Amino acid sequence: MADEKEKSESTKWGYHWPVMLAVIIASVLNWWIGHMIFTRVSICGLEWLDIVGTYLWPLWWIFAFVVWGYWPFNKIKNWWARGITMLSVAWILGVLCWYTASKIVDLQTYGFPILAGLFFWIVVTNFSFNLWGKVAPPKKAVLGLLLWYSLVIVTIIVLPKPGLMPAWWFIPTQWLLGSGIIAYWTKDMNEGERGITYWAINLAVVFLIIAFASLLGYFNFSLENPYASLIGGYSLYFLIWFGAGCSFNWSVFVIFEGWPWRKIKPPTLGAIVGFIGVIIIQIIAVLVSIAITKSIWPPTGPEDTYYLIQAFVLAYAGVHWGFAIPLSFPSKRTGFPPSWSWEE
Repeated sequence: MADEKEKSESTKWGYHWPVMLAVIIASVLNWWIGHMIFTRVSICGLEWLDIVGTYLWPLWWIFAFVVWGYWPFNKIKNWWARGITMLSVAWILGVLCWYTASKIVDLQTYGFPILAGLFFWIVVTNFSFNLWGKVAPPKKAVLGLLLWYSLVIVTIIVLPKPGLMPAWWFIPTQWLLGSGIIAYWTKDMNEGERGITYWAINLAVVFLIIAFASLLGYFNFSLENPYASLIGGYSLYFLIWFGAGCSFNWSVFVIFEGWPWRKIKPPTLGAIVGFIGVIIIQIIAVLVSIAITKSIWPPTGPEDTYYLIQAFVLAYAGVHWGFAIPLSFPSKRTGFPPSWSWEE
């Protein structure tokens, strides 16, 4: 009876709301604390980039720890102690990496290429193709770190300066993985076929997003110079929406366990309706973020975009905590790892 009662409670919207509220509160606090710190000290010379960089590198370390099966923290039995320890170590390593990188390269030029490359390659190797799936840590950790950082260096060298891997793929990635729909679509495929299908769908969704944003005037994609337009053809409003998208596309599906869209049949329709629903949530989040930052930093003229930059930074805080809390504190309430499927 207890199990049935718990299962019934877990399917209710209110069961998961404390987790989402924790994500929102942590994001706002982290954004404001970051603003207070990096208006007084600087690592790379740009306040917004220091804040975003010290969000994203710790998040990447959390991804790495999850890939390694929570090694080296998997011997910590207490759930709270393990989560807090993992978060703390990820932040220490992430900030240290950002600071160390600032002594080696110009982060204003190469900060985003490094971070975008790290996230791209960890997703390619471990979330879509699952290399070294049966290799145990610490060997898996050593192999992974050597491969990921080597691939980032190669990416920066091979691509035109600044060597930035366009990050727009991250929005459909979160939807495909967070909603679990890619697992449903590829359940009868082998590992290689699953990876290829994953990226084919991912890139198709990216194309649709950029095409639609271009029609609305928030993106300027050019076939004459596709790379340059992909890394610089967007407006600040599109960038803020991208940050909000990366904050909610995965976390809403995971934390609320696909509710209410999992009730829609067939599953493909449910996943698409869910994606549209989350996009609406993102638009609301963008409008709220801009309203908040505009009230704090009213623009002095049409060229004053500081409030938009702060809205972008606030959106990116949600990216970190939307992943960090479920991944660091896996449980039924946080929705990770997923305990449901579209076949139920």
